[in-house]
Amino acid sequence: MTDRKKGETKEAMVRTAVLINLTRAPAERPLRLAGLPLVLRNVLAAQQAGIEEILAVGGEDPGRVLRDRRVKLRWRWVRSQAADEVNAVRVACSELRENAVLFFADSAFDARALEELSRAGLDGKLLRVARRAELAEELEPTGASLYLCSHELVGALEERKADPSISSRPEPSGRDSARDDNQVVASEGRLAELVAGLRQRGLADSVAVAGRLWSRVSSRAALRAIHRELTHFNLKPSDGVFARFNKLVVAEPLIRLALKTPATPNFITGLGLVLALLAAAAFIQGSYAWSLAGALLAYASAMMDHVDGMVARLKFLESEFGVWFESAVDYASYFAIFVGLALGLYRETGFRYHLVVGGLFVFGTIVSFVVMSRQRKLASADNPTDYPNRIHARLEAESKNFFHWFTRKCYFLTRRAVLPYVILLFCLLDLRVLLLGCVAFGSNLVWLLTLYNNRLFRPSPRATAEAD
Repeated sequence: MTDRKKGETKEAMVRTAVLINLTRAPAERPLRLAGLPLVLRNVLAAQQAGIEEILAVGGEDPGRVLRDRRVKLRWRWVRSQAADEVNAVRVACSELRENAVLFFADSAFDARALEELSRAGLDGKLLRVARRAELAEELEPTGASLYLCSHELVGALEERKADPSISSRPEPSGRDSARDDNQVVASEGRLAELVAGLRQRGLADSVAVAGRLWSRVSSRAALRAIHRELTHFNLKPSDGVFARFNKLVVAEPLIRLALKTPATPNFITGLGLVLALLAAAAFIQGSYAWSLAGALLAYASAMMDHVDGMVARLKFLESEFGVWFESAVDYASYFAIFVGLALGLYRETGFRYHLVVGGLFVFGTIVSFVVMSRQRKLASADNPTDYPNRIHARLEAESKNFFHWFTRKCYFLTRRAVLPYVILLFCLLDLRVLLLGCVAFGSNLVWLLTLYNNRLFRPSPRATAEAD
């Protein structure tokens, strides 16, 4: 990829995409990936990458899929009788007045891969093929998923139609001639033949892109493999060992089940709150057996916290409200569980000390929620979903300061990935009194450290003055 200045790259970014809709999957059973029809997932990924308009060519009217409420970009469908890829591309190019990214109904890619290709520029070519950055050009797969094409490509296509001898059919190799689940083999009318011919004339090449990019899918087994890779790819950079274990092992069956249902992330978040309230009710009973039941319910509630985020990312249902709702439910769950623990200990022992410690926890939790809401606004008002990554990065950069370093090292203890294991361990050992004291102290330490760390995200007086 050639180097460009920031402003030039932004101006050169392609805003139009072409969807070649020649999939042979029956309309009543479309190819699905992570709970979504593959066509819809590709359009949503294009939208996330900054594409503003989709031109769909051929196949059935995609309105049944693209009228989904998540689709915000403009789209239109061009009815075409083209039976092969090259003729479908010819129809698309005749409709274009600008360069475009091109993908197929059976393509598989993520938003970052498409965005990088859209910024790559044509570099004097008529067609560029996206390939994964770790693959050398000679290992480029036959069934490529993404192309960057010039609107002037129609001239070369008409020339090819008039004189087919200028195209070159790729020589079969041991790698490309064997069909597998992740490759589409070149045949008459395949775009791979056109690319080969244009390469010989110096009018096509490939461009390495980051992000996830797969060969066009040819089976449901390939989709299952891609789904597993997507799950790993959608882990957050801030996820630690416990969070990764929970998402990839414990919660993974629940994630797969949720993706097969209409369940929204907010519904799953609400289910987690219900489980937390049931855990609180169990703790209030005030006995060892009930405390174990409460710990198990608290653990199940925490697993919902992993499921909702993964479903939101895989179904393209992330929203500012969802981020706020998840955070509010986290605090409400902590609040309910440990208030229930305090009331249960008082009910079991009659010592008012437990109510006092519980009151300190309530105070610390409420103040922490207010202070951390302020921090979230300061650190990531433009992208609330990136809040944990920005906090970690900034604290890591300022780790020479003891308080910033301490916050960064102890932050994981407050996460719902770790706390359920702590609750379960303390309840198994019947150390509920110690657990209540620790969380009361910790909740007040959290708001004090957060209040101190907010200084990292406040705009400097000079920046404020310049903005005014």
